[in-house]
Amino acid sequence: MTFKLSASLLPLSYGIIAMGSFITTLFLACYLHFERVTKNHCKMYEFLPSISSTIGDFSPEMNVYRYGMALTSGLRLGTIYLNHHVSTEEKNNLLAQSNSGRKSFTSSSVLDSVRRLGYLIPMSTVFDTIRVFSAGGWIYISSSEHLFSHQVGFVSYVIFSFLYMYTHCAVLYHTKIKFRPGFENQSISSIILKGNYSPKTQKDLFSFKWKAILGVAHFLLFVGSLKYFVDHTFYCVYLSYSKYSIFEWLLATTNILYDTLTYLDFDGLYFTLHREKKSSI
Repeated sequence: MTFKLSASLLPLSYGIIAMGSFITTLFLACYLHFERVTKNHCKMYEFLPSISSTIGDFSPEMNVYRYGMALTSGLRLGTIYLNHHVSTEEKNNLLAQSNSGRKSFTSSSVLDSVRRLGYLIPMSTVFDTIRVFSAGGWIYISSSEHLFSHQVGFVSYVIFSFLYMYTHCAVLYHTKIKFRPGFENQSISSIILKGNYSPKTQKDLFSFKWKAILGVAHFLLFVGSLKYFVDHTFYCVYLSYSKYSIFEWLLATTNILYDTLTYLDFDGLYFTLHREKKSSI
C-alpha cells in the first residue's frame, strides 16, 4: 500500500495559516487593545497599528501569531528544500535535452542558462533560508523586548525577501519559461505584462507572472514605506504612523502571496510513503 501526498500542500497550507494568523491577530489587537497598540511617541490619533505593535506586546494576539508562525516554520523549510530540488532537476533536464538535440535553441543559449542556474539556484536557496531565520528575529523578539534586534530582523527579512524573489524569478525564467515553445522571441516584460495565463492550464506562466509582479510590488512598497517611517519617527506627521503601517501590512501580504504561489510550481510532485515487502525465508 502506497500513501501519496501532494507537495503543493506545503506552500498552500503555509499561506492559509500565515494569512489566517495575520488577520486574526490584527482583529484581536484592534478589538481588545486598540488604544494601546496605536499609541506611539507622537501621542496623536492613529487608525491602524503596526505589525510590531500588533504581534509583540499583548495577549492573546501575541500568542496566536507566534503559535501560527511556529506551525508554518516546518512548511517553509520544506518548501525551500523542494524549491532547490525541483530547480536543480529542471536544470539537469535542460542540459540533458540540449545534449540530445531535442531543444530548438542553440547549444550556447542553453549552456548559458545552465551556467547562470549554477549560481542562481544556490543563491536563491541561501537567500530564502536567511529570510526564514530573519523572520524569527522580528516575530519572537518584540520591539519592547529588544528594539535593535527586532529592527535588524525585520529589515533583514525585507531585504533578503527581495533578493530571494529576484533570484527565484530568474530561476523560473531560465528553467520553465525561456525555452518554452512560442516564447522564443518574447521579452520578460512582454511575458509579464501582456500575457493572460490560466492557473489551471498554464501554471508555470501564471506563477512566473504573478511572482514577478509581487516581487516588484514588494520593492516599491518597501521604498514607499521609508517616507512615512521618517515622517513618523523624526517629524511626527499626522497619521504617518498609520500610513507606514499600511505599507508594512501590504509588505507582509506580498510575501505570503508570493510563497503561496509556489504550490503551482510543485504541480505533479508528491511525497510517497510505502512499506517495502520483506523477503520470506
